[in-house]
Amino acid sequence: MLLNKLQEFFGFDKFRSGQEQIIIDILNKKNVLAIMPTGAGKSVCYQLPSLISDSYSIIISPLISLMQDQVNSLNQNNKTAAFINSSLDFHESEKVLNELQNSKIKMLFVSPERLNNLNFVQRIKMFKPEYLFIDEAHCISEWGHNFRPSYRNIINFAEAIEVKNISAFTATATPEVRKDIIDQLKFVNPSIHITGFERENISLNVLFDKSKKEKIIDILSKDKKPTIIYASTRKHAEQLSEFLNLNKIVNEFYHAGLTNELRRIIQDNFITGRTKIIVATNAFGMGIDKKDIGNVIHYNIPSSIENLYQEFGRAGRDGTESKAYLFYTHRDKEIQEFFIQISNPNVEQIKKCYDAILDYYKIAVNSKTEKFLEINNDLIKLIESKDINKGLIPSIISILEESNYLKLHAQNSFAHYIQIKLSQNDLKKYLKGMYNSELQDFLIQLVKIFGGTIFNSKVELNFDFLYQNFGYNKKAVDQFLFTLNNIGIIEYEKPKFVQKISMLTERVSSKNLKLNKTEINKKIQLAEYKLDQVLEYVNTDECRFKFILQYFGESLQNYKCGKCDNCTGNKNSKSNDFINEIIIRTFKEFKGALTENRLLGILKGSSQSNIAKKISTYENCKFYSINEIESSIQYLLNKNILKEINDELVFNPMEELFSSEDEDYESSKVIDNKYENNLELFNKLREERDLAAKKFNQNPQLICSDKILRDIINANPQTSSALLQIDGFNQRMFNKIGAEFLSILTEHYASEKQNSIAGKLPKHISQTYDLVIKKYSLHDISKLLKLPESIVSIQIETIISYYPEMDFHSLLMKEEFEIIEKNILDFSEDLKTIKSRIDKNISYSKIRIVKAILKAKSISLG
Repeated sequence: MLLNKLQEFFGFDKFRSGQEQIIIDILNKKNVLAIMPTGAGKSVCYQLPSLISDSYSIIISPLISLMQDQVNSLNQNNKTAAFINSSLDFHESEKVLNELQNSKIKMLFVSPERLNNLNFVQRIKMFKPEYLFIDEAHCISEWGHNFRPSYRNIINFAEAIEVKNISAFTATATPEVRKDIIDQLKFVNPSIHITGFERENISLNVLFDKSKKEKIIDILSKDKKPTIIYASTRKHAEQLSEFLNLNKIVNEFYHAGLTNELRRIIQDNFITGRTKIIVATNAFGMGIDKKDIGNVIHYNIPSSIENLYQEFGRAGRDGTESKAYLFYTHRDKEIQEFFIQISNPNVEQIKKCYDAILDYYKIAVNSKTEKFLEINNDLIKLIESKDINKGLIPSIISILEESNYLKLHAQNSFAHYIQIKLSQNDLKKYLKGMYNSELQDFLIQLVKIFGGTIFNSKVELNFDFLYQNFGYNKKAVDQFLFTLNNIGIIEYEKPKFVQKISMLTERVSSKNLKLNKTEINKKIQLAEYKLDQVLEYVNTDECRFKFILQYFGESLQNYKCGKCDNCTGNKNSKSNDFINEIIIRTFKEFKGALTENRLLGILKGSSQSNIAKKISTYENCKFYSINEIESSIQYLLNKNILKEINDELVFNPMEELFSSEDEDYESSKVIDNKYENNLELFNKLREERDLAAKKFNQNPQLICSDKILRDIINANPQTSSALLQIDGFNQRMFNKIGAEFLSILTEHYASEKQNSIAGKLPKHISQTYDLVIKKYSLHDISKLLKLPESIVSIQIETIISYYPEMDFHSLLMKEEFEIIEKNILDFSEDLKTIKSRIDKNISYSKIRIVKAILKAKSISLG
């Protein structure tokens, strides 16, 4: 019976995996949670039950364009679906509701914001829907990647209209999100369907390439399939699009800043094949019904694995082999960190915004108004003058709503406004020369209705009045207004989406706001966690699809997709171990920050600076290409071994532990015990500094540089005056973090007196020590700690200096140890000299370890 209906309504001969059982459970009135990957046919799972039911269904969907596309597709033969959202005016919405009342519609698509409209809720309740379906259900969860507070009203809406047959659908839900969806929708014993996250025909690739644009041209020149390229910002999308067009790669760009009509045209061009390549922000793609997309390229990293999966999942929906490319440089991380910063307000920003809103509307403390407070341009400017990005406003008000202070209401203004831009005399002259008599008559009627006012200010245009008194139909009025606005005779303002605020309680002093700081911090931490997971994906050496599947909660052991760059060995992030060693050695000798160009000058031997020529690594990479060196720099940045501050590269402070007593980097490392003993203190101060940076929205280095932190540790100030005497630490810094620093210093040194850490290894080296004790190999330790072997070997060298009697032979194969041992002729030789006599497959890291073992042994025998 179901298969017959599938053929009747959709023309399909069979169900896709999981569809039939989901539909059966829905028809059996179960609450269903369906997790289905992009392209798995989730829409059929709610459309088919809707079409065969006796009543109608409501489908809640977050995107207007997605609703419109689905409705247009469903109505190709017979009208069975309609939508109500902010794109419709009052009369259009009423028409849909009347059709619903007369049983002409089986599916009503609704935006979640509409659920707050009391009149809409009462009307829907009268018409008694049979099913309520929630698309993109992850939006209901704060653990999800696209949380929308309006989705939290769905259960209240469902209870108000007394519908119990509720089902939810999403393509991306971790175990935490699944639980949250079930809890928020109050599902009892739900039927949960997970059809799997694997996409067998998509190969995943990560590219560590600074020349992104050129590499994309290379990809597109070789593969002519339809392609979506995602960029993190509108500016990036436009710039990349222009670059590709200049290089004869025809494309169009797409983002939310374009007009609705232009976006519709671009989307239609892509779907129909007139445009093969789209460069877009993440505003593009939701609901795109195009099955032959062959490539999805991420020009920048997205904010979460969910977004990544959803976006690359738009490729290969026709079952053909497709490719997903993710480009990464460390600057991409900075972009996403900036987005986190402007999307997650801190407590101070919340207080400032609260004051700004109520000050703007002149509402005193202990007072309250029942009127709605509109978020207009002047209010936004006032809020922005408090150093608060306007993108934070919805998040701030959402937090204030949770704490019962303010509530955000999003609704449509159905008012149309017009103003004639010509003077009365100029209009008279213009009317005399007009050939279009209908347009001429319309303008004259406007002047008769509004008189001189229409020339001086915007007036509200009542469409009903025009219909009833002049016989103009809506289509004619729309065309008149569109034409007059385009030729500059009038300024026409269409109905718009209006955000208003209501007060839930009397105004309080902002310092007395009772805010859930734990929840506020949790949201920031969640965003940071999701970004960290993307970076883990970028840097993983495991099968990339295995990483994705495990992220979404699938338990796997020996899974390999066999297609990703890691499985096939085509990973382009392979760094040159020798170059890595030379770069680290250069920074250790130089003992300061270097621009990338200056570093290249040293390594290639092109710098004529006397200082550069004295560094032992000068010219050591003369025969390597700039691309190879840049690739290693990028690798070290990705691994957080190098950092970039103000366009200069610096060695990560965590790695500065490996300091040498003389200028020869390859000689035995001697730990600076004082610095090592105070590493924990350094990290505590730095963490406090970073918290202050988030609080004041400043770069951590501007709050207090790492150099000043070290000076504080060395000086050990115990009073405010002593702290202010440290070079570079001024009163401005003290006001932000002085008291906190003094508290940390006092606690640390009190603890140190009770428990001396003399003789202990630094905390992070202890992890390596534990793995050496457990007989792990160098390769395995590197994988477990997610550090390159070059850095692990330096840590092991330090451990050898502490505990020379330990057994280190499990770190490398016996044959390798013997080969290296035979070729170490003199402990004064550097690694490069020793390496020149050894098989090229034996790394510098292994040579360093064997040399340290033999040297420690010779000293003990001494």
